[in-house]
Amino acid sequence: MKKLWKDRLRRHQINQFKYLRLIFNDNFVLAFIVLIGALGFWYSNFLGTIRHELLLGKPAVILILLLVTQIGKIATLLEEPDSTFLLVKEKEFYQYFKSAFNYSIMLPVVAIVVVSFLLSPFAFTGAGLSILDICLIAIGLVFFKLAFLNGEMFKMYGREQVSGLNLKLILNILLIVTLIVSVYWFSWASLLIGLIVFVSMQIKNKQICESGQLQWQQAIADENQRMFRVKRFYNLFTDVPGVNSKIKRRKWLDFLFNPIKPVQNNTYLYLFARGFVRNNEYIGLFMRLTIIQAIMLALIDNFYISLIVEMLFIYLVGFQLKPYFKDVMLNMMQRLYPVSGSDKINDFTKLSVLVLCVQWIISAIAIAYKFGISVNSLIIIVAGLAVLLFVGYFYMPRQLKKYLDNGVY
Repeated sequence: MKKLWKDRLRRHQINQFKYLRLIFNDNFVLAFIVLIGALGFWYSNFLGTIRHELLLGKPAVILILLLVTQIGKIATLLEEPDSTFLLVKEKEFYQYFKSAFNYSIMLPVVAIVVVSFLLSPFAFTGAGLSILDICLIAIGLVFFKLAFLNGEMFKMYGREQVSGLNLKLILNILLIVTLIVSVYWFSWASLLIGLIVFVSMQIKNKQICESGQLQWQQAIADENQRMFRVKRFYNLFTDVPGVNSKIKRRKWLDFLFNPIKPVQNNTYLYLFARGFVRNNEYIGLFMRLTIIQAIMLALIDNFYISLIVEMLFIYLVGFQLKPYFKDVMLNMMQRLYPVSGSDKINDFTKLSVLVLCVQWIISAIAIAYKFGISVNSLIIIVAGLAVLLFVGYFYMPRQLKKYLDNGVY
């Protein structure tokens, strides 16, 4: 069983690294560094405004720690044929699941440690907790997370109910109560209760796994759902087999297409506009980046960081629109339209400029909210407009022409 786990884990990691290499490209890393820097700068300024313990300081700490404990599921790497070919090995799966458990604890433990470390300055100044309190609570959360993962293994064996109540619900209620007691009165409660819950569930876990009553269909369905969520995240950045973007009609947005005149020169403009609105991948990516940009610009009061965020995010949205042109060109049926390549490029450029203009207007409102009507806000807005014009009328047409000149489409 250990060899089976090692073989599957190796295949799984090779597959994951393939997508991670595509995600963490130069543009993503640059945007991520700027985002982390901007959030760090805002967090530092926010901490500087706290002079005494806040009324909502402790509830905020409890909520954040509760949410971070929900991160991470057990990765069993089970496959559809297992229910048939490995059925005879059912009672030997304890070693397999033990290896899966040990692998699955890395991500949630790292998340708890990192969030607790980042939260500690706020917890110290805004919630009145000491460094010892934060460390004890964090260690207790690790034990609670291990108990949650054991609970997921109980579910695979059909033991997720305790006295008619869902085990995960019981653990969450116990976690909330423990966090309240630990944050407000006795921080050792998190460590003690977490350790007791984990040890008791760990002992019960071995007994259940060795009973040989695995619910194969439920376990495989849970693993497929977990992998689908992972692939759906990867699909935001690159094409992932088996994860297709959903298409929605969105009839309520039909008014957006009224200004497009029904003439031959607008054939592809209408096609591109319709596809952009209906395709969840591209309109979703545009909305996420625009909302993140607007929130950052509304929170950051540093001129230079705001300038970088404004220019970078407009460039990123324009850069992320390029694959959409390629997706449409790969559709063989579009070649039936008697439209020249230059008209296709012009129509896509019009759509790109329009989309970037919407983003620019929203970001300008956020900038005006933060800086008011001032020279700084004017400089940032003009810089964003300059990037918009560069991407829309210089960068984008040349990139699209390269696509068509390759002769693939």
